[in-house]
Amino acid sequence: MVDNAWKMFCKYYDYKAFKYSKPLGKKEAKDSHWICWNESDLMVQFARFFYKELDKTDSNIEMHFDKNLDDTNFQDYSFEDKLEKLKDELGRVPKVDLIITPEDWFGPFLMCAEAKYFHCSVESISRNKQTVKEAIEKDIKTLSKIKELRIADNVVFIIFDDYYYLNEPEKCKKIKNLLKKYNKKIKILYHNSRIKLK
Repeated sequence: MVDNAWKMFCKYYDYKAFKYSKPLGKKEAKDSHWICWNESDLMVQFARFFYKELDKTDSNIEMHFDKNLDDTNFQDYSFEDKLEKLKDELGRVPKVDLIITPEDWFGPFLMCAEAKYFHCSVESISRNKQTVKEAIEKDIKTLSKIKELRIADNVVFIIFDDYYYLNEPEKCKKIKNLLKKYNKKIKILYHNSRIKLK
């Protein structure tokens, strides 16, 4: 279902982006942002298509966004005692972008996901001079620990590139190589905005 929802989102994005960019010059199209302006938009669009997939089944599965993984939010869950360890190992309480789980269920989540939406250079907006590699690795580490501690059965890293593919192709290659490195441990859903230049 997650794969199908992602494919539907990518198809929808490509159709709309091509339609919007067609009357523009390449420079204007490349610098414009449509459909998704940030990670929250990306999650909303993904949820739209995921719920369409859920409608085909008779399930009580729901999605939840931007939740801190701490014992305030998840008292009485089977993994409650692991949350302190998660915080200690990461050096912070992680706020995950997406949780998919059955309602009225206190076991491990079906899935946790982190999302990255690149619409400009991470390096240019980072207060602590974080690189794109470090930004990705931070989310990968979070997801790896969540899976290792059995807080979620599955973990997914969702990445939409609306900047590096178009503006820094060498860095884009490095991103793709980095994602390949982690693809065996974590499910990666990746798409970029190349369609804007077609």
